[in-house]
Amino acid sequence: MKFRIHSLKKYGQPKLEKPKELSAIKQAFSIDYIPRKCSCQVFTKGEDVWIKHKDYFSETYEPTMEELGMPLNYYAEKFLGKDRPKKFAYEDAWGAVVLRNEAWIVIEGLMKEIKSGRFQLDIVREIREQQERLHGFEKYELVSTDMERFWEKLVYTLKKGDDARC
Repeated sequence: MKFRIHSLKKYGQPKLEKPKELSAIKQAFSIDYIPRKCSCQVFTKGEDVWIKHKDYFSETYEPTMEELGMPLNYYAEKFLGKDRPKKFAYEDAWGAVVLRNEAWIVIEGLMKEIKSGRFQLDIVREIREQQERLHGFEKYELVSTDMERFWEKLVYTLKKGDDARC
């Protein structure tokens, strides 16, 4: 099994296109990364699983000294380019602006691992460890994070689907 990034888009870069390897493949299902906020598309092609991750290690905007203390409607106008209704961003609301990154991720041979009957959490651990190494994180840095929970949901859903086909 091998974890790799097929393509990555940082905030402000052009939109990610669907990889040509998936041109005739339909989405299998989607998995929530952050419930009710970010859902990621999942495709299967042979033994490989492709994920369009719509919030891949996104950062938050760091305001300038002049912007410190500005309400959300200021940032809505700055980033969206137009004034938004008060119900969108209340005059006195505070919060963070997420500069969203996206990625096409491929986990080669994942379906083979799932079909082999390997313990699901061992598969999740291997995905997490490969991801940590790829991005230069410390070992165990992604343990008990939204990312690890995302991999757990993915492996569980793939296993459930594979069991249903038996």
